[in-house]
Amino acid sequence: MKLLFKGALSAALMLSAAQSLADGQANKIVASQHSYNLTQIASGLENPWGLDWLPDGRMLVTERPGRLRLVAEDGQLSAPLKGIPEITSEFRDGLLDVTVSPAFEADQTIFLAYSRKDGPLRWLEVASARLSGDTVEEMTVIFSSGVKVEKDQGFGSRIRFDADGYLLITVGDHAVAASAQDTSNPLGSIIRIAADGTPAPQNPGGAMTAAIYAYGFKNPQGLAIDPVSGAIWAVDHGGKGGGEINRIDAGANYGWPTRTFSGGDAPRAVVEGGFTDPVFTWGAAPTVALSGLEVYTGADFPHWRGDLFAGSLSQEALIRIMLNDAGAVIGIERVIDEEIGRIREVRQGPEGRLYVLNDDPEGGIYRIDPL
Repeated sequence: MKLLFKGALSAALMLSAAQSLADGQANKIVASQHSYNLTQIASGLENPWGLDWLPDGRMLVTERPGRLRLVAEDGQLSAPLKGIPEITSEFRDGLLDVTVSPAFEADQTIFLAYSRKDGPLRWLEVASARLSGDTVEEMTVIFSSGVKVEKDQGFGSRIRFDADGYLLITVGDHAVAASAQDTSNPLGSIIRIAADGTPAPQNPGGAMTAAIYAYGFKNPQGLAIDPVSGAIWAVDHGGKGGGEINRIDAGANYGWPTRTFSGGDAPRAVVEGGFTDPVFTWGAAPTVALSGLEVYTGADFPHWRGDLFAGSLSQEALIRIMLNDAGAVIGIERVIDEEIGRIREVRQGPEGRLYVLNDDPEGGIYRIDPL
């Protein structure tokens, strides 16, 4: 059964998963169309933030305080890898996402997003590096937001490769809202660059900074590319409430902070201006604080195929966003509901299983397994 609705509706219409209370079944979760086991495969991670796989099956996972670790297939954690420069993490800054080069077997390259700090000022950087055993070597900055602020939040920072081999990187507004409508800088945008940092030639260009692909975002902490259709999806935070699911088009302006669906004392919604509306928004309430996004294409849960999965920090949930064949949202469901706390990231592994990270000082990696 799918719950059908359109637009921004009350959270009361959200389906909620229920945890089984049967003895010995503490990790069994019952959702509306599929039940599954939630399996913890690694623990002992401090505020894990990003996750990706090496060709040999091992995972790379970042910890926001500035550590990068390898995770064996049995869940054993390595010591922090050597070669990561000192990274300051005081609130929502630090070491953020990691992505492995599609040509890793040939180039041993990985990409890291992190906030830099110089005195009181911070900004976002993305670097390429070579992974050699337990050491990260030859770190080279390929992108810098270029705008230094005293804020310690709002960096965005998801990294994904698109079908053409370009890097898509989400850049938050660095908690300086007006910057998201100023395309002379890349704040509040999704940028598209080659692995050496060169802007993609298909970018809109013109008055925009050459690296910008789309703009008008607050703090987009989830990015996913549908491997079948090629559609680019991103989630975004709002001011107070106002969480969004967006389908990304080249050159589009997604409105922040001029057009927003937030409440309270956040900027008010303005309908004029040629903005691209979200595919779905929760409106002014509840605050969902979306982080992490994936398109599910695995074989274990056929009713989930083609749907989006996003983590919610404030709701402590993994949210399934049901899509119809036209890409419209027709329902949402909490697949994980407060079982593991704040969910920072969701990724689909090479074998087709979904993995989630919980944002906790004693966080871990969890896998959704069929019963």
